[in-house]
Amino acid sequence: MTVPTPLEALEVIKVPLGRHSSESSEHYTPSLLCEMARSVMGVIDLDPASCEEANRTVKARAFFSRAENGFTRAWNGRVFINPPGGLSDDEERLVKPKCRMTGSCGLPVPHEHRGVQASQKKWWFKLAREYAAGRVAEAIFVCFSIELLQNTQVDTPPGLSIPLDYAIGYPARRIPYVKPGGGVGDQPPHASCIIYLPGSHGNSDRFRGVFSKLGRVVVPS
Repeated sequence: MTVPTPLEALEVIKVPLGRHSSESSEHYTPSLLCEMARSVMGVIDLDPASCEEANRTVKARAFFSRAENGFTRAWNGRVFINPPGGLSDDEERLVKPKCRMTGSCGLPVPHEHRGVQASQKKWWFKLAREYAAGRVAEAIFVCFSIELLQNTQVDTPPGLSIPLDYAIGYPARRIPYVKPGGGVGDQPPHASCIIYLPGSHGNSDRFRGVFSKLGRVVVPS
């Protein structure tokens, strides 16, 4: 019996996992990527943008659902995140109007909202902020569209890092995300990548060893 390679296995996955889609903001991560993330970090302490169904595959010790709004909360430990897709300006709808003075939307005060932006860009800078503060010890960010590598270079919040500062895995084929209920989504409209924020002792070599099974991994010098 021929055992499929990790890259081939991604094409036949039919179980739920982590989050995205062009037709919906919900796209769960294939189980193989979660297994690889756990192999790198040892355990996933938190998935801040998830749900009960997705976490059956992610197996994070804790997760925040949409109702709990992980964007407004503090994150801790080893984080795995596959953020919602689409466009977003939900700060204005989900938090109290005076967030510019209270910081209840998760942004430091004072600040202003500039309108709609890519959701994954917003969630990336939330992760970068928690990592810079020392609350996130290590993280893997599943990037639904590699456009993130471009748009985070624009309007970068002062003092925060961008994906290009870290090790990035580029799967040789597009990742088929999973729909709620377990069905495989249509042909992905974007190429994905996986970004690794290392722990205090560094683990980029481990990340490269695990994720190079899917494609090229680039580690900044």
